[in-house]
Amino acid sequence: MTVARNSAVHPRPGQSPRVEQIFDELLTIFAAAPGYIWGFRYRPQEGSGEVGRLTVWRSHEDADHVAQNSHVIALRAELNRLIQGDHVERVLLVEHTAGAPPRS
Repeated sequence: MTVARNSAVHPRPGQSPRVEQIFDELLTIFAAAPGYIWGFRYRPQEGSGEVGRLTVWRSHEDADHVAQNSHVIALRAELNRLIQGDHVERVLLVEHTAGAPPRS
């Protein structure tokens, strides 16, 4: 079953640029992985300071497989040092889609 993974964090003061860079590096790694469908980095419009990313995968197993990559693990460890509070991770079951994701 297709899944989406959502990751949201609140960077420590002054760390937003590096957090964004890490999310972008992760997206680049994910885009080359089997089962990756689409992903993007986001920031809520209301200016909460949160930074997030959403990725869509063919299966939970595909997403889990790339998460075990040593470079991914190292980037996530660095990310955890740059954020305040918890790193919120959610796995969402994709139940319906309309159209294809946009291509860059």
